[in-house]
Amino acid sequence: MFGKQTGAAGGVGESVPAEEGLPIYEAAVQAANSGRAVFTCAVTVGFSTGSGMGFGGKKTSNLRLWDSGELIEAIEKLGWRLDRCDHVWAQTEQGATLGGATMIKGLTVAHMLFRKVGQPGSA
Repeated sequence: MFGKQTGAAGGVGESVPAEEGLPIYEAAVQAANSGRAVFTCAVTVGFSTGSGMGFGGKKTSNLRLWDSGELIEAIEKLGWRLDRCDHVWAQTEQGATLGGATMIKGLTVAHMLFRKVGQPGSA
């Protein structure tokens, strides 16, 4: 279900890895079975490594992205409808390198809000 290659149509390559997507899917199943009207989750969709070059400049030297589309589709098949999705980047590591540049690592997390279809506020 998750972690498969999506190809160029997905725009970013691989789907969210199974070890990341499966627990979220299972939580969506549990929330649906318990009668909840709203389900929220957060999934890591990217990692980046770059350096600060001074004067506000930056260079991203390594970027890895995952497509959350399959995960969203699987959750929506349970009767949820994606209402809102916000992406947040968070710095996870920083270290000085030769020449005074600073290496910065971070990740991008998609925070998603689903509403149960047919509930007030859902489409």
